Amino acid sequence: MAEKKRLSYIDAAKGLAVLLVIFGHTFRESMRADFVWCDVSYVIVYRFHVSLLFLLSGLGYGLAAQRYREQKPGEFLRRKARSLLLPWLSYSVLMYLVFALIWAVLPLRGMLSGSAYALISPGRYLLDMLGNENPYCFHVWYLQTLFLLTAAVYFCDRLLSPRASRAVRITAVLLIPLLYELFCHGWVWTGKAFMQKAVFFLVGTLLPERVIREHSRAFAAAGIGCGALTVLLIYSPFDFDPYAARLTGIPTFYLENAAVLGLCLGITAFMALLCRRAEQRGTELRLVRFGRQTLPYYLYHQPFCCAFLGLLLYEKLGVPAPAVVIICMAAGLTVPYLLIRLLGGTRIGAAAERIGLPMGASRRISETESANGSI
Repeated sequence: MAEKKRLSYIDAAKGLAVLLVIFGHTFRESMRADFVWCDVSYVIVYRFHVSLLFLLSGLGYGLAAQRYREQKPGEFLRRKARSLLLPWLSYSVLMYLVFALIWAVLPLRGMLSGSAYALISPGRYLLDMLGNENPYCFHVWYLQTLFLLTAAVYFCDRLLSPRASRAVRITAVLLIPLLYELFCHGWVWTGKAFMQKAVFFLVGTLLPERVIREHSRAFAAAGIGCGALTVLLIYSPFDFDPYAARLTGIPTFYLENAAVLGLCLGITAFMALLCRRAEQRGTELRLVRFGRQTLPYYLYHQPFCCAFLGLLLYEKLGVPAPAVVIICMAAGLTVPYLLIRLLGGTRIGAAAERIGLPMGASRRISETESANGSI
């Protein structure tokens, strides 16, 4: 079967989302406490950047839903474990070994003193990994959560008729915010992340991507309004939820989810508009190329390019906050790029790929894979 053509606007939106993830990770807690602009930037970006990734991953799943439905469970789970769980596991183990080595070198311990990177036992680390609360590379929670969501939708599609599966997913979109607010606040992050992001992934699987392309202007315009509403809900001094005391904040949670979802759809539609204009000029957005290999950038920018480097620069050396943001952002893009350029295609790169550490090697889009799937 011929390769399925990638949708450039989904790649562009993925690229933007990963840039926002890296940007959000440049802010230390101490920087947020010292400067209002750091806190505002962090809070706003964190409200939607990973939700956008889950929406886009849901759209990618929807593009391949029929092919996935035809796969046997063992084949599907093996492929998804290879693309999502293996990087999650390998990078987590690698980071534990790196930090254990750092703690073993006496001159380097001072850099970690008083930080969140205390050395813990392998057993405790394994429990934190399984709970998606990895102290050394917390950001890999996305990979585990995406695997669980794709598996849940796959078995829903596999066991039910298309109409019944769609009805179950629509019902889940409506009920999950309620269930989260009532029951999930005390859960470990594995459960909380699944419930928090399920709505965005499920909407992506339900919404035909052609709807976004054909109505991109309307979605983009609505996204502006939803973005304004998102900021208003964060910072308005007014109480938008008069029932919060009795209903544990459920009405506001629905409104926040709807606003963030509208913002994410608007961003995706705006990328569709930009890609359409670029194609009309016979060019391609740079974000499209970046979005085709986002996993190495997502994985390798933390913890050393952003969190660890920010700790060293701001808290140890006293570098000004704006310079810290710029340096960490540059490092978060440059280091993964250099790894891809220097190791991609080499024996070391091939060995890294075999254990799930991506080195930018392109993978053929087969009839059983989505052209815009995963991250």
